[in-house]
Amino acid sequence: MVERSRIRFNPVTGEIEVEGSEAFVKTYFRKLQQQLADEGSAGARPARKAARAAIEAKSKAGGVKNKGRKGTFSDRVVTLIRQSPEGMTTSTLKAKTGLTEKQIWGIIYQAEKQGKIKKTKRGLYLAA
Repeated sequence: MVERSRIRFNPVTGEIEVEGSEAFVKTYFRKLQQQLADEGSAGARPARKAARAAIEAKSKAGGVKNKGRKGTFSDRVVTLIRQSPEGMTTSTLKAKTGLTEKQIWGIIYQAEKQGKIKKTKRGLYLAA
């Protein structure tokens, strides 16, 4: 029977799983631990912290709005459609929101299922 060796690494949790012969496990486990220690001291973590600090600074200054909220774009699309008595087209929504057509279609699909808007004809939407 052939013995299989493998290495699994979860970058989120930092867990390392090494399976195989005892010699394989000892050799590669030490190498992986050393590599992770070298990476940590090389500045991988401080770079993430700096990026996170930059994002937080932007959000405090008003550059990033509604960070972490779900549904803000869909609320905006539905509100724009409700404010337009003659309805809105996909291209108008694209211009006003800055979203892609694919994103708008996804929002429209969900809003239509929830009964918030209705489709009058292809590409034209009205408030329900």
